[in-house]
Amino acid sequence: MWDNIMLSCLAAITYALISNTQKLAYFFMLLSIFTNAGLISIVYPLAVFGYALLEETRPSKLFWRIMLYYSIGVVCAKCIMNL
Repeated sequence: MWDNIMLSCLAAITYALISNTQKLAYFFMLLSIFTNAGLISIVYPLAVFGYALLEETRPSKLFWRIMLYYSIGVVCAKCIMNL
């Protein structure tokens, strides 16, 4: 009996953490501008304050997909520039 209760509590905590990951993503987007200040990093705060936080509900899947592709592009470009 206690195993089922503990398992369901653990599942509920996990779902609560997963559903609130957007705040963590916003934090790291803003942290990026402080650690790597430049024109490449200016897109993140503009995206967070210009679009994501102004949405009435959560940002769409398209927003997160664009941010993912942009981040992958930045990482690849920085890697190529360092070679």
